[in-house]
Amino acid sequence: MVEKRKYIRLKAPIGVTYHLVKKHKRPRIHKSLVRNIGGGGMSLLVNDDLRAGDLLQLEIQIPHLEDPVVAVGEVVWFVRCQGAIPAAREAGLKFRDIRPGELHHILEYVHAVGIG
Repeated sequence: MVEKRKYIRLKAPIGVTYHLVKKHKRPRIHKSLVRNIGGGGMSLLVNDDLRAGDLLQLEIQIPHLEDPVVAVGEVVWFVRCQGAIPAAREAGLKFRDIRPGELHHILEYVHAVGIG
């Protein structure tokens, strides 16, 4: 299998708050954990069934930062883990809207922890 990622990914169980971006609806905010993260996106555990193309508003709690990194991620893939109790769900996201400074924080964290 050929790796298509532009950035390396770091397996990091860091906190994330997210909600599905829907017009004209009050967002239902969820807290979860990032499974892995890199400059192009991340995967995380989710509470709801999602579809490719769904947009999530994200607040990522990078450990050394006081304020969360804010971004919008687009669901690229979604899986429901078989046999998991309670039913575990995971989604892979690509960053769609992230400020350069916020992206820099993610890249800096991945480099510092992953490469040292």
